[in-house]
Amino acid sequence: MNKVNEIIYKLKNFHRGRKNSITYENLAFLLNLNERELRNIVSRLVSDYQVPIGSSQEGYFYISNNQEFQLAYGELISRIKALARRAKGLRVGWLRERELEKPKQLQMI
Repeated sequence: MNKVNEIIYKLKNFHRGRKNSITYENLAFLLNLNERELRNIVSRLVSDYQVPIGSSQEGYFYISNNQEFQLAYGELISRIKALARRAKGLRVGWLRERELEKPKQLQMI
């Protein structure tokens, strides 16, 4: 079984629901992956293959109900908003440092 299928299998069968979450460190150890590799694979599984894997402070879990979906979805939206604020701050700070006029509208990359 390849690592991708092994991640899905383990989460779906042993870590279904938030209460059965597994920490990133433990899952990476079980799969003999480093944490960065694990996070990249899980990110691709969710974004490219629409596998319903949630994450929380407790770790990864296979989403089993609407409440868990709302939690996982809300966490992602919260991160997006925080990254957007950070990106805007970086851009405005850089322009201010270069003594350029403050942009009227932030351009999304």
